[in-house]
Amino acid sequence: MQYMVVESLIVAVSLANYCVDVDFVTRLPKNDIGACAMMEMRKRGVGVDKIVYGGDRLGIYFLETGAVSRGSKVVYDRAHSAIAEIESGMIDWDVVFEGCEWFHWTGIIPAISQGAADVTLEALKAASAKGITISTDLNYRAKLWKFCDDAHREKIMTELTSYCDIVLGNEEDAEMHFGIKPAGISVQTEGHNVKAEAFLSVCEQMMEKFQELKKLLQL
Repeated sequence: MQYMVVESLIVAVSLANYCVDVDFVTRLPKNDIGACAMMEMRKRGVGVDKIVYGGDRLGIYFLETGAVSRGSKVVYDRAHSAIAEIESGMIDWDVVFEGCEWFHWTGIIPAISQGAADVTLEALKAASAKGITISTDLNYRAKLWKFCDDAHREKIMTELTSYCDIVLGNEEDAEMHFGIKPAGISVQTEGHNVKAEAFLSVCEQMMEKFQELKKLLQL
């Protein structure tokens, strides 16, 4: 099976480790750092022929590991990165999806910029038209969604998710992206006290909202 994965390198590498034919599509700067990133993907058996070049820098993040009662902290540095400045029309999705059977995307990408969100929608429309199975990891990251307000974020993610056959997510993803939460519970205030059975109501609401959805997997 030919998989195409956009901006979810963990998924791409995991599939390659299982000897699945997989390609990664993104936008990288044409410099030594971009070349290093591509080399690391090749080393792990991930196809890189569909990657496009452009921009001046690679998006990065910094992880400050917590200790004792102080939690870990992530600082994203994605502004003005190659993928943040991507625009519709930069990727030929007909070429990218040739022979492809499955397309996976992550909610991190549309969070980076309006351009990245537009390109994600462009990809989903192309994949859907070709009958390709589409999956997503909703992957809500509050620190990334800076270019729009909550209402616009919900509109973006609702449209993107409507093309999906399979969705992976949790209670926080559902509440923050779609306003869907376990009956009578706020994930933001209850935190880890949400019981597993409460997620059933989230599943029911998600399946009702997204009529084309075939499977919903809890992370």
